[in-house]
Amino acid sequence: MAPSFYSSLKFIVVAGIGLFGDGYLNVSIGLVVPMIGYIYYQDADSTVPTVPADIIKGALSIGMVLSQFVFGLFGDTLGRHVYGKELLVTIFGTLLVILMPWKNFSHTSVVAWLSIFRVVSGIGTGGGLGTMVSAIVYVILLEAFKGAVESNIYNLQWVWRLLFGIGIILSALTVYSRLTMPETKPYEEYVGAESSLQRGHRDLKQQLRDFRDYFAEWKHAKVLFATCSCWFLYDIAFYGISLNQSVILAKIGYGKGATPWETLYNTAIGNIIVCAAGFLPGFYLAMFLPDFLGRVRQQIISSVIVAVLYVIWAGVTNHTSSGGLITLFTFSQFFLCVGPSATTFLIPVEVFPTRVRATAHGLSAGSGKAGAILAAFTFGTVTDHIGLKGVLGLFSGIMALVALLSLLIPETKGRTIGEIESGVLYGDNVRTVAETSASSVVKVRGVEDKKGEAEEQVATV
Repeated sequence: MAPSFYSSLKFIVVAGIGLFGDGYLNVSIGLVVPMIGYIYYQDADSTVPTVPADIIKGALSIGMVLSQFVFGLFGDTLGRHVYGKELLVTIFGTLLVILMPWKNFSHTSVVAWLSIFRVVSGIGTGGGLGTMVSAIVYVILLEAFKGAVESNIYNLQWVWRLLFGIGIILSALTVYSRLTMPETKPYEEYVGAESSLQRGHRDLKQQLRDFRDYFAEWKHAKVLFATCSCWFLYDIAFYGISLNQSVILAKIGYGKGATPWETLYNTAIGNIIVCAAGFLPGFYLAMFLPDFLGRVRQQIISSVIVAVLYVIWAGVTNHTSSGGLITLFTFSQFFLCVGPSATTFLIPVEVFPTRVRATAHGLSAGSGKAGAILAAFTFGTVTDHIGLKGVLGLFSGIMALVALLSLLIPETKGRTIGEIESGVLYGDNVRTVAETSASSVVKVRGVEDKKGEAEEQVATV
């Protein structure tokens, strides 16, 4: 029991730190862009223009789309042990972001450098605690460099570079553990055993054929469509807000200061408030609800609540105080994290059988990051045209659509791995893959036994 408990604990810790690092590095860019404006855009009102800012924010998600599609397919083809290698790419990309030249860089060069190497970082990146800690570290660094920043704005260089640098320390500490993680038991039982009967390994052609055969049936394909669509739509709303918290806080009248340092500090405090009262409690509550409400019901209820909150927020935008608006902001983030922030990730892990699970999850997650890219590249421009009120109305409709599409997904609450493998969720009445594999082994052994008996008879004659 001790080794088993230790292995399980090690897996949870390593995976948790990995998600922590991903969340930290992903959302930190929203805090960094305003500093880039003060340092490199002093000839443009110390603000990064809308389009370049959107490009910088969306770059990470471009890399993440590529990563999730590719590693999802490899996860089914080669096994789950392939995960962890991508962490080296994240560390490399983030280090190059930090090492961006300090001086004599044009606006175009700054945007190009940050965007290209954020794409590289995203290739290795797959949450809530990381978001919270990044905001706290940001405040600490601002306090530490207050005198230096107020005397020379270029000293903000130290703040944003250290903010990213600290983010990769914990990730770096897990490199060895993630590279040496063993294969998962479900993959060995339901996929590895079956593959070993055929060729001794599972190649890419075989995996693509299994994927095609499984999703050729509409009852399976519609669920993949739903998981991809829900994640895509949810990430439009989530990243449209989370990557632009600084912008939103400024628009609702929270975060402005008499000096650049005060503006950045107030914005950081606003981020902490939203994280402490919204993100973090939402993520922790979400852990206990799937087995109580059910995954699909949790996603539907939370999505509907968020849609209603966005409508209320849009309706009172010009008629209430900054405190009231930040309260609505916090509640909406809380219910996003309680529901689809957890369930869009969890459902594709459970609703598909092992032989296609990683590929289907990669497609779903990649679709989500496509939504994040859309949000990152268009939020600023759309907000400039229709205002925050219009954007909130748009996000409300998107979350309502998430709830509607969730109705296409079968519930996995109370189901065992064996039942999911056998297709019980879809009304199939077949044996599990494990039973099929075991039967195949018996047949192979039976043929070999009969062949041996025949050879003995010939030898006797």
